[in-house]
Amino acid sequence: MFIIAGILFVSVFGQLGYDGYTEWQSGIDRTINRQSKFVEPVYPLQMFTRVQFPRQFSRRPQVLLMHEEIEWNKNRNINYQTFVSDVTVKGFYINYLINGPAIIPVLRVRWVAFVDSEAEVQYVNYQFEDLIRLRQGFGTRFQDFMVQYYLKYPTPRVVAFIVGAEMEVYDSLTTTIQIQLGKPTGSATPVRILTRDRCHINTLRIAYFISSDYSTIMGTLGSSDNYFNQFLDNENRMKLRVQRFEREVPSTFIFESHQNVLAQGITGFDVHSRAGNFYVKVGGEYIDKKSSTYHCAYGTRGDTVLQYMEVSYILHPPALPPYQMLVEESATDKQEEETKTEEQQLLNESLIP
Repeated sequence: MFIIAGILFVSVFGQLGYDGYTEWQSGIDRTINRQSKFVEPVYPLQMFTRVQFPRQFSRRPQVLLMHEEIEWNKNRNINYQTFVSDVTVKGFYINYLINGPAIIPVLRVRWVAFVDSEAEVQYVNYQFEDLIRLRQGFGTRFQDFMVQYYLKYPTPRVVAFIVGAEMEVYDSLTTTIQIQLGKPTGSATPVRILTRDRCHINTLRIAYFISSDYSTIMGTLGSSDNYFNQFLDNENRMKLRVQRFEREVPSTFIFESHQNVLAQGITGFDVHSRAGNFYVKVGGEYIDKKSSTYHCAYGTRGDTVLQYMEVSYILHPPALPPYQMLVEESATDKQEEETKTEEQQLLNESLIP
C-alpha cells in the first residue's frame, strides 16, 4: 500500500512540473575554430554537429541559436547560415552552411534549449525578394517588417539574433546590419532592419526569442550612436578592445548560480577595416553567490574598427520539473566537480578579464 502511494506521489509530482516549472539548458559549439578546412575552404561548405543535452528533457524542447563570435574576410561578399534540425529530448544538430567567397575561420555558436509554455523561438528567413531597399542602393537605407506570434503572450518581450546572412560588401566601406525592435503588442512586434553605404543585404536569417515569463531577464545592450564606440579603434591591434556593461538582477538568480542559463549573442554591427579580417565578439560572466550583478561585454581586435554594435542577452534562473530535481540531487560529487570545471573554462575564455 505504501509502495503504491509512493508511486502515485512521484507521478503527480512529476506532472506538476509541466505547468509549474520550466526546463532550460545552454551550451557552446566551437565547430568552426580556425581548422584548415575553414581557413582554406572549398565551397559550398556544409557540415553539422551533434549536440547532446547534459540532462534529458521531459519533452521535446525548442532550441535557440545565437552567435557569440565571428571573423570574416575583408572586401569579400559574405554568405553563411546556421540552423537546427532533428531536435529530440536527448539532443539536436547544429547545421553550418558557408557559400563564400568570404572565409569564415571563426564562428562560435551559443545554443539555448528550453521547455517553457511562455516562451517561443521563431527563425525568420528574409529572402532576396523581401529586401527590396536593403539589397540595392547606397547611403542609409531601412525596411520595416512585422514578427507575429500567438495571442498567448499578454505582455511579450522580444530580442533578436543574427544567425545568417548574404551580403555584398565589395564596394562598401562598412559592413552594417542594424535591427531595431518596436513596442511589442499581444500578437506582433514591428522590426526595422537598416544598413548603410554600399552594403547590400541579399538575404538575412534572424532568430527571434519571444517570452512573457516574468522570471526571464532579457534585453539588448550597446548603442545605435556611432560616437559611443569611437574608442574601439585600431590603435591596439593585439589585444581585445572591450565595452563592458553591468546590470543588477533579482536575488532569485543568486541561488545555485552555477545552474543559471546565461546567453548572449550578436544583434547588429557596423564595422570597417583598413586591412585584415573583420572580428566581433560578445561574452558574459555568470553571477556568483556574492554578487547580484550580471556582466556583459562586446569588443573587437586587430584592424577592425567597431563603430556600432548591439548584443542581446537572456538570463534565466535554474528551473527543472520537481521529479528531475529529485534525480539531480542524487548526482555524485565527481559529476558536480566536472560541471564546475567546465564552467570555469567558459569564464576564462570570456571577454571579461
